[in-house]
Amino acid sequence: MKKIKYALLTLSIVLFIFFIAHLLTFMFVIRYDFSSIEKIEVNSKFDANDTVAKYRKKKVKLEHHGEVDTTKIGKYKVEYSSNMKALNRKKDVIYEVVDTTSPKIELLGDQTVYFNYGDNYKEPGYTATDNYDGDVTNKVNVIGDVDSNKIGEYQIKYLVTDSSDNKSEVVRKIVVKDIEKPKIEIYRNKNSYLILNGKMDINKYKAIDNYDGDVTDKVKVVGDVNPNKVGLYKVTYSVSDSSGNEEILDTTINVQKKNTKGIPVLMYHWFYDDTKGEKPGKANTHNYLAKSKFEEQIKYLVNNNYYFPTYEELEKYIDKKIDLPEKSIVLTADDGAISFFKVASPVLKEYKVPMTNFIRTRYDDWKGYVDNPYIVFESHTDMLHRAGCQGKFFGAAMCLSYDELTKDIKTANDKIDSLVDRPVAFAYPYGHHNDVLIKVLKDNGIHLAFTINNGRVKRGANKYLLPRVRISKDITLSAFINKIK
Repeated sequence: MKKIKYALLTLSIVLFIFFIAHLLTFMFVIRYDFSSIEKIEVNSKFDANDTVAKYRKKKVKLEHHGEVDTTKIGKYKVEYSSNMKALNRKKDVIYEVVDTTSPKIELLGDQTVYFNYGDNYKEPGYTATDNYDGDVTNKVNVIGDVDSNKIGEYQIKYLVTDSSDNKSEVVRKIVVKDIEKPKIEIYRNKNSYLILNGKMDINKYKAIDNYDGDVTDKVKVVGDVNPNKVGLYKVTYSVSDSSGNEEILDTTINVQKKNTKGIPVLMYHWFYDDTKGEKPGKANTHNYLAKSKFEEQIKYLVNNNYYFPTYEELEKYIDKKIDLPEKSIVLTADDGAISFFKVASPVLKEYKVPMTNFIRTRYDDWKGYVDNPYIVFESHTDMLHRAGCQGKFFGAAMCLSYDELTKDIKTANDKIDSLVDRPVAFAYPYGHHNDVLIKVLKDNGIHLAFTINNGRVKRGANKYLLPRVRISKDITLSAFINKIK
C-alpha cells in the first residue's frame, strides 16, 4: 500500500514538473509584435527581411514567404516563421499598400497677383503632381473669374483629385487695382524751344487716366516762361488720379535768338575711357576721343543751354518751315562701336543729352542698349560698311545696283524698326554716295542723309548731302567751342 502511495506521489510530482515546464515554455515562446493586417503607404520603403520577432525579450530573425510591391496599390500575403526549430511558429500577415497622400499643386508666379485695372488677366499657370499617379496637371479644375474692369479682390481656386480620391486645393488671390499713372500730353516737345519774343502757351495740355478718364482739370502747373528773355525755363506738370497714382512731367523751354549760321551736326566715331587708364586703338587713332574730353564737351553744351533738335525739327528747319534756336546742335557717332555704348552712352544718360549712333546692323552690340532713352538709332547700312568698289577705293555700295542696295537698306531699316523707331536718317559709309544710293534712301523712307564733308546744315540745304563737323582725338575745349559757335 505504501508503495502504491509512493508511486502515486512520484507520478504527481513528475506530472507537476512536466506541467510547469510546458507552462514556462508557453510563457517564453516567440512573440510577434505585429498584427495580421498591416498598412503600408505606396512608394514607401519596405523589406520583409528586416522584420523580426521577440523571444525572451530578444530579437528573433524570421523567415518569410511572399513579397510586397510597394509601388502598386493592393494586398499582399507574407508568411513568417521562426528559424529556431524549437520555437517554430508561423504567422500570416496581409500587407495592404495604400495611397493616402494628397497631390501637390504648385502655382507658377505669385500666390497674390496685383493686376492693373483694364488689362487682360493672363493665368500665370500651375502644375500638379501625385506620389502615385505622377503628373496630374491635366486633372486640375480651375474655378473662379477675374473682372479686370472692376476694382476688387478675386479668388482663383485650383482643385485636383488623384485616383485614390485624395484631394488638394490651392487658392490664388487676384487683386485688381488701378496702378497706372495718368498720362499728360503737352502740345509741344518735352524739351522744346521758343524763338526770342515769340509766343508760347504753356497751358495747352490734357491728362487722361485709365480709370478716371479725363483728369485735365486736376493738372497742376509749376513754372513759367518769359518769351522776351533768353534763358532755359523749367515747367512741371503734375496730376494724381483717384487711386493716388501721380504723374510728374518735367519740361524745359529754351528761349533763344533764331539761328542764322546753320546747325552744326557733330560727327564722332570711337571712344576710350582714359579715366580707367585705357588708351586709344592703334588704327585710325584720330577717330578716338577720351571719355574725359567727351564729358567736358557735353557738360559745356548743357551749362550753356544748347538745344538738341530732333530730326523732324531739323528737316522742317531745312525746308524753311520753322526757325531753330541760335544754340542748336545735333550729336552723331558712326559705326555702332561698342566703345560708344560702354564709354559715351553713360555720359549721355547722366547729362540727359540725346545723341544719334549710325549703326551697322550686321553686328549685335547695339541691341543691348535700346533701353537708353538718350540714344537715337539710325542706319549706317547692314553689310555695306566695307571697301570693294573700283579697287577698294570706294565703299562697296558704290558698285551695287538699285535692287542690291534696296535689299541692304531695307534689312537695316527693319532690324532697327524691330527694336526702336524706324530710322529716318542715314550716314554714308566712308561718306561715299551716288545717285542710285540716294534714290534707294528716298524710296525707303530716309529723309536726311549725312556725308563726312565739313560744314553746317543750313536752310534750303540738299537733305541727302548734309555736312557734319568732325570731332577728333586731340581737340581742346576751346577748339571745340570755336567749331560750334
